[in-house]
Amino acid sequence: MKNSYRRFALVNLIGLVLSGWLVTWISRSGTLDFWIERQFFDPLTHRFPLKNAHQLVFLGHTLLKNVTAVGLIVALALALASSWGAYLKPWRRALATFCLMATGSALLVQGIKDHSVHACPWDLAMYGGRDAWYPLFDRMHAVVEMGRCWPGGHASGGFAIIAGYFALRTQRPQWARAALVLGLALGTVMGGVQMVRGAHFLSHNLWTLWFVWAMCFTMDGLIQVVSRCWPRRRGIAAALDSMRAAVRADELTDAAM
Repeated sequence: MKNSYRRFALVNLIGLVLSGWLVTWISRSGTLDFWIERQFFDPLTHRFPLKNAHQLVFLGHTLLKNVTAVGLIVALALALASSWGAYLKPWRRALATFCLMATGSALLVQGIKDHSVHACPWDLAMYGGRDAWYPLFDRMHAVVEMGRCWPGGHASGGFAIIAGYFALRTQRPQWARAALVLGLALGTVMGGVQMVRGAHFLSHNLWTLWFVWAMCFTMDGLIQVVSRCWPRRRGIAAALDSMRAAVRADELTDAAM
């Protein structure tokens, strides 16, 4: 691999390890998560007053969710159209990479969430619900009902736009940075709305960002390896074909003599 990518990979690996350790500490402590959610919880009514606020539900749970879904569908349509359109052909790899990374990241978060025992804030006993809170990665000594609320699935739609940063990083650096800022902004807003409503802790959304970045980085590394091995493989195949042709020509020559 080129030295530039080695540096990029090293920075990402170090960043993922350190941020993973930090978010694990936040998740297991719960202090910051609880403090933030208390700001939006009414202890007199034992509920989150903004849980069903129409404006928040429309903005964070309907509008932005649909915008990110439509954006992915458009990118997928353009990736398919790039096989026929000359104008889109130079963007085929970037579009396909974005679709794979964005979809893979969202599916990863949703898959983990579907098998999670951790409940949403509004389902916890301390916030008027019935479920118990468990530190992340603690061993469960009894059968626990699936809370299915970790990591934050809703924010994954916004954070998945970060895939554009990896897809355009070498081809269009400025666009890549714009995709990074947009993905972070959308994920933060969508995750923040859920926190205000009592649907997720801060750590839930931070883990979503961590998983999305880790998935994009992993897929980017695999693409780098394949792209470097593929020309070599084609070269070897061409050399073998030439050797077979030479051997065949010698056999024909010997047969004619």
